[in-house]
Amino acid sequence: MNKKKILKILIHINIVLILIVALYKGYLSVYESNFESININSINRIENKNKDSNNISFAVAGNINNSIDIFDKQIVKNINDDKSIDFVISTGNAVLDGAEDKYRIINKSLKKLNVPFVDCFGENELSDGGDVRFYKHFGPYYFSYSLNDSVFIFLDTTVKTSKEWQKKWLVNELDNAKEYKYKFVVMNKPPFKIEENSMIIGNSDSYIKDKDYSEFLINTFSKYQVTAVFASSVNTYENKIIKNVNYFITGGAGGFILNSPENFYHYIKVTFSSSGVKYLVVKQELSRNSFYRITENIWIFIHSIFYTNWISLLFILSIILAIGIFIYSLAFVEKNFYRDFNAENTENYNEKKLCIAIFTNNYFPFVGGVPISIKRTVNSLRDNGHDVYIFAPDYGMNRAKIIIEEKNIYRFKAIFHYKNNNLNFPIVNAFLPEIEKQFIKHKFDIIHVQHPFWMGKKGLKLGLKYNIPVVLTYHTKFEDYAHLLPFFRNLFKNTISHKLIKRFAQNCTSIIAPTNTVSEYLRNIGVSRYIDVIQTGVDLDVYQNVKEDELNELINMNKANNEIVLCSVLRLSKEKNIDFLIDGIKYIKEHTRVPFKCLIVGDGPEKSRIYEKIKQYKLTTEVELVGLVKPKEVSKYYIASDIFVFSSKSETQGMVILEAMAGGCPTVAIRSSGIDDLIENNFNGYKTKDDIKDWSEKLIYLMKNKLVLDKLGENAYKFSKNYSKEEIVKRIISIYKKSIENYNDFEFLNGKN
Repeated sequence: MNKKKILKILIHINIVLILIVALYKGYLSVYESNFESININSINRIENKNKDSNNISFAVAGNINNSIDIFDKQIVKNINDDKSIDFVISTGNAVLDGAEDKYRIINKSLKKLNVPFVDCFGENELSDGGDVRFYKHFGPYYFSYSLNDSVFIFLDTTVKTSKEWQKKWLVNELDNAKEYKYKFVVMNKPPFKIEENSMIIGNSDSYIKDKDYSEFLINTFSKYQVTAVFASSVNTYENKIIKNVNYFITGGAGGFILNSPENFYHYIKVTFSSSGVKYLVVKQELSRNSFYRITENIWIFIHSIFYTNWISLLFILSIILAIGIFIYSLAFVEKNFYRDFNAENTENYNEKKLCIAIFTNNYFPFVGGVPISIKRTVNSLRDNGHDVYIFAPDYGMNRAKIIIEEKNIYRFKAIFHYKNNNLNFPIVNAFLPEIEKQFIKHKFDIIHVQHPFWMGKKGLKLGLKYNIPVVLTYHTKFEDYAHLLPFFRNLFKNTISHKLIKRFAQNCTSIIAPTNTVSEYLRNIGVSRYIDVIQTGVDLDVYQNVKEDELNELINMNKANNEIVLCSVLRLSKEKNIDFLIDGIKYIKEHTRVPFKCLIVGDGPEKSRIYEKIKQYKLTTEVELVGLVKPKEVSKYYIASDIFVFSSKSETQGMVILEAMAGGCPTVAIRSSGIDDLIENNFNGYKTKDDIKDWSEKLIYLMKNKLVLDKLGENAYKFSKNYSKEEIVKRIISIYKKSIENYNDFEFLNGKN
């Protein structure tokens, strides 16, 4: 196994790990058992249990920091073993940070306690947006409760609560508690600076720095004869008396402590009764060897981080690993971006007759540009001796109703049919096992897909699975069909359609673009695959085989008064810009006396509406909606017409324009992709701005100038000969063989070697 494959395996494993961790984090947030209002529930338990007790004990623990080894495994056990302890008070920083998983981890530890637990709101609880979580899981940021002859007041020393508001509240609480014998205050930060100690971690921001507020608290506690104030914020122990008030700094219930006589893991046991208050510092025993003790403390801290944060750490490590693999692949894995000219071709594809699979989302009996293009290409390929098999939708019609069901075509049932007026568009179930079953019956050399989704996607997947090169013909501007979607139309038009096309095209071996404009578009959206510009060929034989009597009948029918016959062949649908065409005809009628008639060949969902518009504009004499015409019979309409008119802006190749030119018709069309490459102004027609007047005036000019009209018609016919189906199929076979011969290079560029 080479380095590239190893890297590929590693990156896939890494992606799986990241997904697992992300999903697990989401699971914890959504599905793990919820908890809320711990503080009020604990206070209710405390009051119910101790309302008649004369002797009460509670433990004070600070800076738990989600500790496992110290708090979860030692302090919780010791408190449970000490049956005299009635409840536990935390001075804040019970969590490492305010993330949801930290709150859930501390809750797991608290479930092991046999007594109630009340937490003070601290800096760690606030961080990372944790204030909302604290309020949900524990309760308000500042509060109080009374127990027999004592009162407990919890302050918020973070920036969350207004100082002025809390000052007024505190004075009011202490006023109401004057008759209580004991008054205990719990706060995260003390109102004084803790003595400098080199063994204390993070001492700089561990006290209330607002001097006025600190003095207010100290003076207020003294004035109301507060029994004791408990704070933490740093991992140390300190006890001092200020203005007759006992202050305890107790930050030893977790986190990282460099053990010394002043700094050690501990909690404080407080016992009060009618006879007084007793304070006992309960140390947590560690190794006596100082070096070992420091090492153990470091390990306890690291272990706590890993234990509580392993999901986040795994997530971070996975991302770091992904970055490392990426950098390694860039810096150390040798790449060769040149073709391997030493590779031997096992077969001579220049002489071999190919076996070709064509995958399409629509085909006959549906009449449209794509089916006609496929039909011509397939016929020409078969004429050259190649085997071609078509994988297409089943339209649910009796086979006898299908125009001609040719050989070597596989039809597959649709999961549903999109039907609108005469439009029947089946959506094939691309997951049908039958598709692959029929596919593997043949040893295909090349797969030619006509669309980047549904059947086209199935063809691409089969190509990747069986190592067969895939060629895409980009027929359709999918962004122009956004109006068919029920929602997110602009998002599809502006972004999604282009992203989908790019992603699909990048997985193909080669691409056929009908025009240079389409090729430019594909390059602009980031497609880097080999692109060849190949138009759909015109079957010139069809024009030679038109029956003269049928042609004369059509001409006589529409030129009884020497009218100029205009012709347009298109689907009557919104994306074909059919309203522009009718508005243009109206303009022509209003601005010229030259008699004319416009034959519109085609059908579609807009037919009824367009007919009403024709009647509204009083154009029923000038415009005839011919309806559907068999593909082989359309040629006589081109021959019988004088000018081909076109309003669509959604074409990728303008195949009907070449067909019209083969019938000797110059074309007047709106300049757009698929049009720009085919029409040369003053040579074989005119391409205009998207402007009714500009477009119509060009038509009027041709209608009034027969010599110019005849000359442009002659040029159009000569121009169409360059696109005969015989010439085009040679180029298609060439791109097939080039794709097969270069497939090893394609696999290399895509990391398959």
